[in-house]
Amino acid sequence: MMRCRTPTRAVTLAATLAATIGLGLLGAVPGRAAETIATGMIGAPNAVGWPWYIGIDKGFFADAGISLDVVYVPTASGLVQQLSAGSLDIVADVGVVEPIHAVEKGAPVALLRIMGQVSAYEMLAKPGINSVKELKGKTICIGGLIDINRVYLERIMSADGLHDGDYDITVVGNTAGRFAALKSGAADATMLAPPVNFFAEEAGFRTIGMMIDYTKDLPFGATDVSRAFAAAHRDALLRFMGALDKGYAWFNDDKNRDEAIDILAKEMQTTDRESVSKSHDYMRKIGFFPNDGTVSKKRLEALMDEMIAIGDTDGKVAIEKLVIAGVTKVGE
Repeated sequence: MMRCRTPTRAVTLAATLAATIGLGLLGAVPGRAAETIATGMIGAPNAVGWPWYIGIDKGFFADAGISLDVVYVPTASGLVQQLSAGSLDIVADVGVVEPIHAVEKGAPVALLRIMGQVSAYEMLAKPGINSVKELKGKTICIGGLIDINRVYLERIMSADGLHDGDYDITVVGNTAGRFAALKSGAADATMLAPPVNFFAEEAGFRTIGMMIDYTKDLPFGATDVSRAFAAAHRDALLRFMGALDKGYAWFNDDKNRDEAIDILAKEMQTTDRESVSKSHDYMRKIGFFPNDGTVSKKRLEALMDEMIAIGDTDGKVAIEKLVIAGVTKVGE
C-alpha cells in the first residue's frame, strides 16, 4: 500500500534521532540500539497528535530507545488498513470506531490506549447559518460514513430534530480537507478539530455546536497497535507506552503551556500562534488528553450501542478482543 509520508517531517525526525543517538542520550536502555516503530497519523500534523510531538521534541521516545518513523495517511480507515496489513506498527490518532470495525472483521489489531477521551470537534457552518436546525436541506461534510464522525453527526442532528434524509452528506477524511470543502462552498457545514476550527472562525465561519455537549459519554480517539508487532516487540511496546504517557502528562502540566504551543506551531509550520494557543486552552478545558489512557468498558459499550443503532455494525465486539492483555489499561 502507498505510504503517504511527509518528506520534510521524515528527514527532520531522522536527523534529530540520529543526533540524539550520536550524543549517547539513550540512558534508559544502555547498549541498546533504538527500535524503530512505523507510526501512522492522519493527514498532517495536528493538535490531536500533540503529546506525540512533545514526546519527540522533549526526547521521551529517544530516552526509551524508540525511534518513530512517522507516516501521514489521508484517512482513519486507511490507517487501520495499513495497520492490519502490517505496513504500520502503531497508529496514533484514529477514532475508536475504526478498530472496532477492524476487529469485528477479524483484523489483527487492538486498542492500546485512549488518546482523546471526549470529542474536540465543533460544528462550523457558512455565515448565515446560525443553528444546527438550519442545516435541514444542507450539505454536511464528515470524515466517513462508518466512523466516529458519523456517530457524532447522528447525535447532534437528532438532538435538534433532524434525521437521515433531512440533509446531504459528503465525505473528506481529514480535518484540513473538510475545512477546504467548507471554504470552497462544497459543504455548508462540517466538524473541525483544533486548531483548524479556530482558523475557520477567523475566516468568518460560525460555530453552531460543540460536539462535547452531545457526546460526553463516548470516547473520541485511540492509539492502536498491530497484534503481530505487540507479540514480537512487547518490551519495546511497554517502553513506547511509558514515553507516550510522559508526553500526555507534560501537556497537562500548566507550566508547560507556552513551550507546548511552540512545539505544535513548529510541527504544523504555522505562524498563527494565537489559534494554537486557543487550541491548547480549549483542549485543557475539556480534558481532552487523559494521562493514563484507560479504556473504559462502559464508554466502549455506549459507543457500540450507538454504532448498532445507526446500522454501523451488527453487534458488539467483546472487550477482550479489542485490547492487548497486560498492556492496555482497562477499567469500568
